[in-house]
Amino acid sequence: MANEKILIVEDDIDIMEVLSFSISSAGFTVIKATTISEGWNNCQKHQPDLILLDVNLPDGNGFELAKKIRTISDAILIFVTVNSLIDHKLEGFDVGADDYITKPFIPKELIARIQAHMKRRTPPQKENILHIDNLTINFDTKNIYKDGALLNLFTKEKQLLFYLVENANNVLSIEQLINHVWGYDGVADSKTISVHISTLRRKIENTPSKPLRIQTVRGFGYTFVYD
Repeated sequence: MANEKILIVEDDIDIMEVLSFSISSAGFTVIKATTISEGWNNCQKHQPDLILLDVNLPDGNGFELAKKIRTISDAILIFVTVNSLIDHKLEGFDVGADDYITKPFIPKELIARIQAHMKRRTPPQKENILHIDNLTINFDTKNIYKDGALLNLFTKEKQLLFYLVENANNVLSIEQLINHVWGYDGVADSKTISVHISTLRRKIENTPSKPLRIQTVRGFGYTFVYD
């Protein structure tokens, strides 16, 4: 249990203290956030196993944060909020919540619910989701996100990118890329590869003219750098 991480996104200092104390006393690692921005950053950085999320936060609505979280994480998501109306609860479940607890709450009951969810949870396949800086690459859904937003990649671009990522830090030749993406009988050449690499860089790199991830190895081919 010591390795199981719980992210608390709550702006009320008193409630945060109660939650933090109760959760850490139960043997979990606590990560704190008081805003949506901080919660999003901590979710990407720490990849928590469970998230306790308030709805009304200083910089926005917790439902919106939940939608973003669901694009990169299958963590257990529990709303802890004063909003007790059925419409609010339904909205919470619509955006991917696993549970909904209203304030005021009894700490022992909250911990019991957390422990029950943890026991039922199947081990996450975290190796199927790769986080690199502001990129999230989901190998199961074959989707790529940048800053939480889904990137619109064409089929060949996706195939090319996933092949590079799956062989990260290895140099792939032009011939290997053509054979894998277009097939041995496909109509493609070095110029085709160059064009696709260029469009990929514009979509995933922060500075396409100075790429950090998809790099050219002159005389050999291309490599996806992941350290």
